[in-house]
Amino acid sequence: MTFNLFSNCKKTKAVLKDDRGVVATEFALITPVLLLVLLGVIELTNALMAERKLLNSVQSAADLIGQQTDVTTTDLNEIYLAANLTMSPLSTVNYTVGVASVRFDDISGTPALDWTSNYNNGSVVDPEIKAIGRGEAGASIVMVTGTYVYRPLIRLIIPVDLILSETSYVRPRKVDYIMKL
Repeated sequence: MTFNLFSNCKKTKAVLKDDRGVVATEFALITPVLLLVLLGVIELTNALMAERKLLNSVQSAADLIGQQTDVTTTDLNEIYLAANLTMSPLSTVNYTVGVASVRFDDISGTPALDWTSNYNNGSVVDPEIKAIGRGEAGASIVMVTGTYVYRPLIRLIIPVDLILSETSYVRPRKVDYIMKL
């Protein structure tokens, strides 16, 4: 058997010039990256939607409380229901709401906690500290804090739960402070 160097070069050149299957190879290499980007965009969109719904829910609850002259447990439960409905279509199993009313002393203007309420064990952390500088003597402020644990659909993209939290501040509209009955 003879070895012909030139015929092997021609075959090599022919193989290098053959571009059949290049598109399929490029597609196979790029597809996983594009899928990860697509899934990442979907996951980010869902997380941002959850954050937006949480903010809307907290602001709605604060606004509804701010319209009252006094509130009862029944009133607050109805407001929590409205806040829950604002979170739709997201599950509210991992959703909490805390409400705190802080009254400012009539003379010194020092904030003091007046009353609190919660849904699903939510709370407002350090309401007196957060109220500093947000009101004057004889007034009050209502703080509503909502927390939502966002569980990603695809753990490959976002491997951990995201704890989202929003706080809304509102002054009573009709009175200096809202009484809880």
